[in-house]
Amino acid sequence: MNEIFVFTWKLFNSSLRYLVTLIAPFTIIALPSYFISQPPESREGYITVIGLLIYLVCFSMFMSSLIFFMSQKYQDKLQSVKSNLINGAVFAPLIFLTLLIANAPIIAATIIMFNSSSFHILTLPLIIIGIYVSLKSTFAPFHLILESSKPLSAIKSSFISTNGKLGKILIILLIFYFSTSVIDVISNINSNISSINQFMFLLGVAVTLLMVSLQQIAVFKLYIDSLNTNRKENYG
Repeated sequence: MNEIFVFTWKLFNSSLRYLVTLIAPFTIIALPSYFISQPPESREGYITVIGLLIYLVCFSMFMSSLIFFMSQKYQDKLQSVKSNLINGAVFAPLIFLTLLIANAPIIAATIIMFNSSSFHILTLPLIIIGIYVSLKSTFAPFHLILESSKPLSAIKSSFISTNGKLGKILIILLIFYFSTSVIDVISNINSNISSINQFMFLLGVAVTLLMVSLQQIAVFKLYIDSLNTNRKENYG
């Protein structure tokens, strides 16, 4: 694990300015979703629903752009932020679909939990299955973009390439989950001044996206290791 964290920090630290530039537009786009957490009387029309949908699509675009960045940085062929944003926009629908499929059991469990008392018995099994499928699909976005796989093929490849790495993946995800949870709590502390609340929300989004970048770099390192392992096995 030490090798993974050293790799992650070096790549992250050497690219911090680039990552901040990449994150900036997605932070601004997140503002409409701020109103989701507000009382109904404070909401402005359908900005909550529209804001959430836009942000989910934009998050897929961010993930795609981030994957292009990591691959280019690793090969010392880093392109401009604009170029990676364009590439990210092209692949955003496929990433969105891949993540939707990979997290389908958890999404189903959530829907049942809040909408159907008749199927509550299925909630726990779906959550357990969903966590496993989600972990096994961790490398799917990399297979999708860097190997030009289709969504289902990318998930299938991820199931194979994550063999023997689930423990490390879980450790990385848990570390960053707790870190972002702390950030989320701090950024949602309310003051009596609305503008301060909105600023804290945006700051929380920006820092969270930085943490997501850090997390994905660590996952990218595991993905690279899996490729190297497969090459060694194939060529003896």
